[in-house]
Amino acid sequence: MKTPLVSIIIPMYNVENCIATCVQSVIKQSYTNFELLLIDDGCIDKTCDICREFIENDKRISYKKAKWRS
Repeated sequence: MKTPLVSIIIPMYNVENCIATCVQSVIKQSYTNFELLLIDDGCIDKTCDICREFIENDKRISYKKAKWRS
């Protein structure tokens, strides 16, 4: 039986002080068949820069900008 893919979604808004710990806690889990979606909700701090390092080193992690409707 194939292991199901789990999607983990983390919305982010100016969380540069804790995003690395959050992402690391997901990566360190024993379950490895997941995709981690980091959703930027308009960050104006260094959150996105921190996330880039994780995205470059783990193909399971992706980054998207939230789309706003007027």
